[in-house]
Amino acid sequence: MKFYSHSRRRIIIGLSTAGILTALPLTALPAGSKRRPNKPVHSIPATSKASPLPDQTFAHMVLNRLGYGITPGIMDETYFQGLGATDADRLSQFVDQQLAGGHDVYVNQRINQAGTYETLNLTLNQLWVDYHIDENNQTSSSRPVQEHMRLKFLRSTYSLFPLRERIAEFWQNHFSIYGYDYYARSVWSSWDRDVIRSHMLGNFKDFLIATARHPAMLYYLDNYNNSRSEPNENYGRELIELHTLGVENYYGLAQPHEVPTITVNESGGPWPANGVIQQYYVDNDVYETARCLTGWRVNDSSSLGDTGEFFYDSGRHDNFAKSVLTGGFQNFSANQGETDGYEVMEMLAYHPGTAKHIAGKLARAFISDNPPQQVIDDVATIFYDNRYAPNQLELVFKALFNHAAFSDPQYWQSKVKRPFDVVVSAMRACDADFTLQPDDSDSNSFEYRMDDTGHFPYEWRPPDGFPTRSDFWLNSTALVHTWKTVDWLIDHDSSSNPLLPIVPYAVKHFQGLPASELTPDNLLNYWMSRIFDQSPIGGWAGDSVFESIMQFFLTRPEDQSYPQWPRSNNIPMEDLANNNWPYYWHERLRGAVKLMLASPYFMQR
Repeated sequence: MKFYSHSRRRIIIGLSTAGILTALPLTALPAGSKRRPNKPVHSIPATSKASPLPDQTFAHMVLNRLGYGITPGIMDETYFQGLGATDADRLSQFVDQQLAGGHDVYVNQRINQAGTYETLNLTLNQLWVDYHIDENNQTSSSRPVQEHMRLKFLRSTYSLFPLRERIAEFWQNHFSIYGYDYYARSVWSSWDRDVIRSHMLGNFKDFLIATARHPAMLYYLDNYNNSRSEPNENYGRELIELHTLGVENYYGLAQPHEVPTITVNESGGPWPANGVIQQYYVDNDVYETARCLTGWRVNDSSSLGDTGEFFYDSGRHDNFAKSVLTGGFQNFSANQGETDGYEVMEMLAYHPGTAKHIAGKLARAFISDNPPQQVIDDVATIFYDNRYAPNQLELVFKALFNHAAFSDPQYWQSKVKRPFDVVVSAMRACDADFTLQPDDSDSNSFEYRMDDTGHFPYEWRPPDGFPTRSDFWLNSTALVHTWKTVDWLIDHDSSSNPLLPIVPYAVKHFQGLPASELTPDNLLNYWMSRIFDQSPIGGWAGDSVFESIMQFFLTRPEDQSYPQWPRSNNIPMEDLANNNWPYYWHERLRGAVKLMLASPYFMQR
């Protein structure tokens, strides 16, 4: 209808200018389409804030930070209050329950309902045979990754354990692989299940080794092609710069003996007898690490069975002595073979710099783009002190989420939701009824729109993962295409059933009330309170976002013979339910909810 397209366009421009794009500082979009240079310069931007949600509750903050927002009637203020007597108790109980996991009944129902997720339980070898070797006999060699791209939305939207989805997302980003990489795409179900989800709360060294041995990583960062005659340092460099020490621990163009040292309490294997190692790394450590990992390949030869599994090729290994992080002194004996690789990963996993690097990434992902140094130091201590523990990472996450900095109100709403977060939290808040599937038309249409946001799961090409800092996503392309995706979800029907049942929920709510209650004020109050899981004392009237949306909601019809509807006048129920001319309340309400979901209140974590 012309009313809808013209009037809503005016108000969205108004909200974008007055509410979002001026309240949140915009910066130049960093380059992200090409592989990261070897020695990037990282900077952590200052924390950015928009107009905050008034009187945000502790529960609302936790559910947005550690999940994807509220799910009315399932995971909301009432649910959270029932977890304990104090906020600290409730947070601790929530974290414990989420990390423990359990039967994810709604996710499993959706998967069973779809009936088309065929690769989830296949072993690595089955995936390799069916989707790599025999790809011409399959619908597509990309089937495994395509299923998981859509399954990520389904899991995040319907999971009873959204924190586990957040954690899996963090590690998928940390050990980032482009999903459509030729070899990764056919074995993605194994990568997600056997590597990420199986190790994400376990021991980091074991996790690191599992990533290094998987064909997805071996091929993506070229270690399968790393041999003594043709050394390839690509994986060795990213192993140090991204997965362990991080570029903040790079000492620059220096020789190993010039690097400051620290003393660690380690012994045996590659560790020097006096425990003295380099505090930082230099390029020589990258080259030596790559030598340690020569011969780590994939069994992709018909003469060996072509299983797709890890294969150590002793004939390609560099058997000479090596020096990593020891000032140039050789700490890897000659002729150790495959052991070189395991020992170098132990050194990197147990290095104090790795603890600090990962603690910093976690704090920036879950608290603020500019978190206090104390939380980084405290979490790094837990990481390092528990480096041998089988549940090391579980202890790290508990320390992070129960830290005083996590609950400090000055850091609430200090991060902007990325496009995936916005869309999933909108689906949860509006009680979506949308079972994404690998191969149906609605899911295809959804993917086309979501792709344009730049934040579709597993589609980041460089190995550094999707940016988590807010300023990266504050650009018109990401914002507009995110809102367009939410618009499509609200407007689209599947088999005559709306994907996001905006009007049906309103009709159901007001049918049990006197007809005089169905007024513009009450209708928008109902949806604001539902989406934000709170209602200010006296209602939302007078709030700047609410009043801007009300201005749109009460726009006079194009036929000027009809007046602007008074905000306190009741709306006939049949007009709302049937979208009757000339006010088209059905469309007005959908448009109003879209504006709520595009508001600064909803766009922040």
